[in-house]
Amino acid sequence: MSEAEAVAATRTDYAAMLRLDGTVHVVLGAGQGIGREAALALSAAGATVVCVDLDLDRAEAVAAEVGGVGLAGDALERDSMTALFGGLTTRFDRLDGVVDIIGMSQYKGVLEFTDEDLAWHRRFNLQHALLTIQCAEPQMTASGGGCVTFVTSIAALTSAPMHAVYGLEKAGIMSLARTAAVELGPRGMRVNSVAPGLVRTPRQIENPSWTPELVQTNIDRTPLRRLAVPADVAGAILFLALPIAGHITGQAIVVDGGSSITYSVETPGSVA
Repeated sequence: MSEAEAVAATRTDYAAMLRLDGTVHVVLGAGQGIGREAALALSAAGATVVCVDLDLDRAEAVAAEVGGVGLAGDALERDSMTALFGGLTTRFDRLDGVVDIIGMSQYKGVLEFTDEDLAWHRRFNLQHALLTIQCAEPQMTASGGGCVTFVTSIAALTSAPMHAVYGLEKAGIMSLARTAAVELGPRGMRVNSVAPGLVRTPRQIENPSWTPELVQTNIDRTPLRRLAVPADVAGAILFLALPIAGHITGQAIVVDGGSSITYSVETPGSVA
């Protein structure tokens, strides 16, 4: 065999590394918005997708779109998460990936936050991330590894009025992902996060507080001159799940049209 033939024989099949055929992925919060789009993206690449949402009807509706499985589950409760991932072992012999898009926000000034507000943020923006890693690890390790991807926010990397505690919790998820990547890497697990800017989801943009003027302000502050749509974020989630990203772990991919390198996002609570 010539040297050229030897090189050709060891050439990487990049097309195959863009597929997820035969794999099983769970999307927590799959019922709408970014979660639904992530389920669509993973399915389009060949994965079997388990769509999980608090609302079973929403979960099953998305599962029907992607030919997957719809389940109800509460990502904020350990018993629910333990039962959810434990139950997957009776349906599937593997678990290759988990996407966790759970998160909510309260916009208040630093001096206005109460102990109750802080506890609320910890529950809705951090607690589920730890549960996801702990409950998914046994089956994922048994499968030879896999990827966990969290959806965080550019609030973790930038500053804006009224974002202090929200940004704190999202930064906490990024830190958790990095540490989990170090601890669980030897088990074949990769842990990353995707940090969107403002995204046109029903929960955000259809909120009356997001006036057309406020939306336009953010568009004007974004170098690409548009806000993200769920597919933009789902594309980054899909990339991290693919074999072609198999040596990427402990990282945060920013999906914000460049807004974090120019100006901060304006929210209803931060407009003077």
